Parts: sequence; structure tokens; C-alpha cells
Amino acid sequence: MINPATFNTYTEDGSERKLIIEPVLKRDNDGELADTRVYRLLKNSYDNDSLLFTEPLETTESNIHISDNNNPDFLGKIIFADGSWIFEGDLLSEHEQQQLVGFIIKHS
Repeated sequence: MINPATFNTYTEDGSERKLIIEPVLKRDNDGELADTRVYRLLKNSYDNDSLLFTEPLETTESNIHISDNNNPDFLGKIIFADGSWIFEGDLLSEHEQQQLVGFIIKHS
């Protein structure tokens, strides 16, 4: 999977969480973008929990890149390796992680 995707997970109580799955890409030896099997998980701005670009800038420093740890929309990442996967983060339940893994596998 090399394109970002939106996906909705459902908690065990049935509530919905809207996410963006963003593949982490690198250039291969031919200069083509390649899937690293690492996927960043972000809150979808349609959740109304994220106020992207709606509040005044609080700094004069360049904000071209924000680290995952400082990004309020970052929920974690899923890493596939050696036939298994690992979730790095603490906001998504095991139930939600399983849904995400199923979607990623199906679309990879």
C-alpha cells in the first residue's frame, strides 16, 4: 500500500473512530517509492477532535515538519515484519488494531 487511506474502526461498545492510515515510504534502488510496511495512524480531521489549521500560529518557527510525539493527531504506528505485526502506541484498543491490520493486509 503506497497511498494514504481513510478507515473507520469500531470499539467494542460500537463507537466509531475515524483514522488516516499513512504508509511510510522510501525510494528503492530504481528511485521508485516503495512500501516499508510501516504505517502511521492519524486522527481524521472529520472527527472534530482535530483543529487542523484553524487556530492562530503560536510560534514564528518553521512548522514544515512536526514530530509524531508533538502531533496531537498521531495515534501510533503499525509495523509489519517477519510475518507478524506490532502496534506502537497506546490509544487504540486491541480490537481496533485487529481491524486496521485486516484493512492494511487486504489493501497491500
